[in-house]
Amino acid sequence: MTLQRITDYENLGIGLFIHWGLYSQLGMGEWTELLHKRDKKSYEKLKESFTAEEFNPKEIVNTAKKLGAKYIVLTTKHHEGFYLYDTKGLSNFDALHSPAKRDLIREFIEACNDAKIKPFLYVATYDWHSELYEKDFNKYLDYLQSSVEILCKNYGKIGGFWFDGNWNKKEADWHLNDLYGMIRHYQPNAIIINNTGLKNRGKVSNPEIDAVTYERGFPQKINHSGQKKYVAGEMSLTLNKHWGIALNDLDYKAPREIIESIAHARQVGANILINVGLTGTGKIPALCKNYLILIGKWTSMVGNVLYYGKIVDVKARHPKDFALKMNDSLYLFIFDLQIRGNENVVLGGEKSSTRIFDNINKKINKITWLDNNETLKFSQNISHQTLAVDASGFDYGTNWVVRVAKLT
Repeated sequence: MTLQRITDYENLGIGLFIHWGLYSQLGMGEWTELLHKRDKKSYEKLKESFTAEEFNPKEIVNTAKKLGAKYIVLTTKHHEGFYLYDTKGLSNFDALHSPAKRDLIREFIEACNDAKIKPFLYVATYDWHSELYEKDFNKYLDYLQSSVEILCKNYGKIGGFWFDGNWNKKEADWHLNDLYGMIRHYQPNAIIINNTGLKNRGKVSNPEIDAVTYERGFPQKINHSGQKKYVAGEMSLTLNKHWGIALNDLDYKAPREIIESIAHARQVGANILINVGLTGTGKIPALCKNYLILIGKWTSMVGNVLYYGKIVDVKARHPKDFALKMNDSLYLFIFDLQIRGNENVVLGGEKSSTRIFDNINKKINKITWLDNNETLKFSQNISHQTLAVDASGFDYGTNWVVRVAKLT
């Protein structure tokens, strides 16, 4: 059984993941409190300098749209335990008790709704701040559920909840039926995701789970067999090696890797989250913003098939190539093409690269590139269900990394 909310979620395709918290002021990644063995009291004084003065959710949402993201996941509380919203007296370790004095999650959700982007809320279940986590776990779970209930009841329609941290107490009873049951009561159409961690990618932890995660993983197949229903899949990746901003991490991935990762996610039918860490004051770093806009040029070129294209039983003989189907058309995603030059600038794409696809049993009349509408030569053997396409190289001055051809 496939629920409508899960179908709608799969059609979102691409999301923007945002990590932001007290740790952002230090610029050393989201786990700096634990990994750098910082004194808890000293670390938590970062609340006193948390101003959020450059947090502009409308600007962030606009950047997400340029990326091609249809949803945004924002950390409402990371493992440090600091809330970006008004906890209504549940805790004073929140943004309302900092110099920011703002309910940043409310502003975020309103900006998403105005721009017709789905707001998803990340909630860390593993908590370094609350003493209850180690001393009285059942009371901690009540505390956790109360914090989520505030989000469910006071912020209008939520696109989804993205939980992270149950992997820290693998054998514990997390009272998930109570937590998820409460969410279903107040937010029946919200997607529920619980990150299973690096060692349990793709596993369904509860019948209410709507999507399984593959954190920094690249599955060749998604486990859709949920308890009694179809579940979606979601991959996620960082632009460098950290989720939260890390000012000294210069090891940014090539745009090629990000574009190919997005394409691969859609090849296996998974959504994908592209992560950025905000600055301590709440702004997308200029480098990351420009990076997202650059990737967005590719997603804009590919268009609707990136969101609505479905897996089809077409086999490519090139190890990376694949096909998706949307409506009555097939779309070929073709990798590793070169740029066309001349005798003075030879770049490798002067001759067509023949790509062969099997299991195509309908007559093809025309094949064109999406990026420039160039018509491609091809030959087809319907009895053998094979199609050979002369995949031309990029025009000089152009390289889309992954090129897409439409078959009609």
